[in-house]
Amino acid sequence: MRLNNQSLISAIRWGVAGLIFAALGLYVLQALGMQDIYGPFYFFQAKWYFILPLIFGFGLQLGLFRAIRLKARQGMAALAASGGVSGGSMVACCSHNLVSFVPFLGLSGLAGFLSVYQDYIFGLSILFVIGGTIYMWRQYWKVHSRCQ
Repeated sequence: MRLNNQSLISAIRWGVAGLIFAALGLYVLQALGMQDIYGPFYFFQAKWYFILPLIFGFGLQLGLFRAIRLKARQGMAALAASGGVSGGSMVACCSHNLVSFVPFLGLSGLAGFLSVYQDYIFGLSILFVIGGTIYMWRQYWKVHSRCQ
């Protein structure tokens, strides 16, 4: 049982909406953390190779999640996908933006740690996004095989 055209379009729409939501969410979080509306643009220019895979990965995972739900409804199979990995990676990715708030909480050491290891946090986040996408892809094929 294949996804029909409307289901495929729905999954693509969810993926694009997730991509836009992730991009806007990152912008707002960075604008609040940097206290500057132009800061996120400069940050994006400097770290685009970390940010784009995270945004596109989140959109892809949301599209896969929608496809799994629609496929499960078609075949009455159990839904077994989770966006927890993606959500966790987005939290890890965005944690560097909280550096400006950390000293007010009395955690200056954490602020320094996040500043120094920012690229490693990004790299780990990308690995989580890749892992989450692979997991969801496998779940899609499990549901797909049950529905045939």
